[in-house]
Amino acid sequence: MVKDYLWRQRVKFESTLALSMLEPWEKILCLIIFSLLTMLVMIGLFQYLPQHVMDMQRRAIYYLWGQEGDVFRSWVETPGLKEL
Repeated sequence: MVKDYLWRQRVKFESTLALSMLEPWEKILCLIIFSLLTMLVMIGLFQYLPQHVMDMQRRAIYYLWGQEGDVFRSWVETPGLKEL
């Protein structure tokens, strides 16, 4: 039962990516290239995406409210004696 399921999944995978018409060494080469590209994309996402999101947030605050810095903190702070 498990063996049949795994075989069906392998056939689906090979037919979806057209690997069924390739020779074994070509399959291995294609899978290695695909794995390396996937790994590079994932590393890029985990390493550079958080900083990019922070930059986008800063730019959105600047474009929406016209100032830099933490706008939300200025909303929460109570006015001091100089401001009264």
